[in-house]
Amino acid sequence: MNRNRIIAFCTIAVTIIVMSSCAITAHPNEKIIVGTWKPIKVEKIADSSALKAAASLAGNQGQKQSKEGKPAGDGGASRKEVTLDRLVQSETRATLEIFANHTAIKNFPGKPIHATWKLKGKGTRIVAKNVENKMKFTIEILEISKVQIVVIEHAPVGDVKITYERQM
Repeated sequence: MNRNRIIAFCTIAVTIIVMSSCAITAHPNEKIIVGTWKPIKVEKIADSSALKAAASLAGNQGQKQSKEGKPAGDGGASRKEVTLDRLVQSETRATLEIFANHTAIKNFPGKPIHATWKLKGKGTRIVAKNVENKMKFTIEILEISKVQIVVIEHAPVGDVKITYERQM
């Protein structure tokens, strides 16, 4: 009976050691991204899948001519282009605050967006979820250092490449 207790104790001890050694640890990029970031450069991605889809949809509607002589089918693509231009302008003025408790605030002028975030893809993607409307969005990390981050933010109207600089 004493022998059975010793075997059970050893088995439990080994199991606890194995489980604790396999504990999930935070990716090093998690510590780097925490802080306040100011955009220093914002640019549209020319080969955005959303813009291509809008352009092909407009092309499939036919090339009817309007009264001004412009093709009538490009309304969707030009609207998306205008919306993407507005997004670039607003991103230029929006600081990003990322907190260690996996929350973030994107301070757009007049309307901050509160979100929760997770680091995915071995530290190469941030998947965030808007707290108000539960909408998810993905941010790909292209370059990362303690003073600068270069990301691609995927939006429904197109992709935007943003270079952030850490604010002290």
